[in-house]
Amino acid sequence: MFVAGLAGSAVRLSRAVAAPAVSFYRGKRITLIVGFAPGGGVDTDARVIGRHLPRFIAGEPNMLVQNMEGAAGMVAANYLYQRVAPDGLSIAIPGRSWFVEGAVRVDGARFDVNKFTYIGSPGAANSVVYVRTATGIRRFDDLKASKKTIVFGALGNLTPTAMVPFMLAARGLPIRVVAGYVSSARVIVALEQGEIDGYFTVESTFGLREQLVEKNLIVPVLQNTPVHPGLPLVKDVLPPSDWPLLTVVMAMETFGLPVIGPPGMPPDRLAELRGAFLRMCDDAAYRADANKVGLPTGAPIAGEKMAQMVRNLTAAATPAIVARYKHLGGAS
Repeated sequence: MFVAGLAGSAVRLSRAVAAPAVSFYRGKRITLIVGFAPGGGVDTDARVIGRHLPRFIAGEPNMLVQNMEGAAGMVAANYLYQRVAPDGLSIAIPGRSWFVEGAVRVDGARFDVNKFTYIGSPGAANSVVYVRTATGIRRFDDLKASKKTIVFGALGNLTPTAMVPFMLAARGLPIRVVAGYVSSARVIVALEQGEIDGYFTVESTFGLREQLVEKNLIVPVLQNTPVHPGLPLVKDVLPPSDWPLLTVVMAMETFGLPVIGPPGMPPDRLAELRGAFLRMCDDAAYRADANKVGLPTGAPIAGEKMAQMVRNLTAAATPAIVARYKHLGGAS
């Protein structure tokens, strides 16, 4: 009788522990804050996640996507950090570079990047230098030898979209950077219209506009990770003295597209969201949609690992590296 009583108590305790997440999310709505305007790569990717994630959360809540563009995701990150209740009903996908800017403590980052709650990421990405074929450039050697200045569009001055072109220009390449575009969608339009000649970005940025590559309107001439055979690496065209800075700049690639929550989220709700995210990443329907837009599949990053990666990134952002980062980006 005593053993049976213990067994019954254990079952009741297990149900009591499991019940809060189910009862909390049932009938609720989660707001997913996206740090870019509709139509660009981050927004497209975020909507795939927003469409599938609720299926794997206990209670199957609804999900509302709210776009909050500005400062390459920093507006959304600041809002999540300063204004959002940590109740598990608001999460965010600010973008691909905001946490790097937070780690190097740029002006405008009003958050401690280590205090967010990290839910997960679909996985690492590859970034590529794209150039309009109308410039006559077909490969990196053409870019290096160009007699004409090649204008690159970028988001903020201190985002990787600008920093890598700045690093290339500092090594003598004929590149000028025009920063300040509020979203990749705007940069893509500028590329199509000939307002700019090039763009450095993750490949999934063109997820719904792959015809630009397929129709040979733009060509890849440089990549950060050895994905495409024969395409040179950014690291190989920069001197070793630039590699520590490049590691910090390109942390966005190893992190992929982080899904985060505000600081102080209840542990049980965070655990539920983290588990749901990994279950989603293993789902065939999600993977099919992710593949359509260029989201990486097969190697998602768990929230706990991502939190450690952020700690490692902030440790790597030494005062010397931060000073070089800000100087190159024109920050005071």
